[in-house]
Amino acid sequence: MIYIQISKDDNAVGFLALAKSGTSVLCLPENMYGVSSEHLKLLRRKRIAFKKLESNTVPLPKPSRPHNEKIRDLPATEI
Repeated sequence: MIYIQISKDDNAVGFLALAKSGTSVLCLPENMYGVSSEHLKLLRRKRIAFKKLESNTVPLPKPSRPHNEKIRDLPATEI
């Protein structure tokens, strides 16, 4: 995954272009995104300003629950 930050002026247009691409995008705070190389080509083609970020500088979200926590099955009456 490649991490980028879209300029504040281009963020709305850039986000829409990424969202419409049909490929998953990781949305992070402060106009940062986790994208693929195809996304970079799309942004360049549309002339949307962005900068690549070093992966060790990107604040990734913490999981909402521990991975070892079991998820209980819901009975059909609760669905």
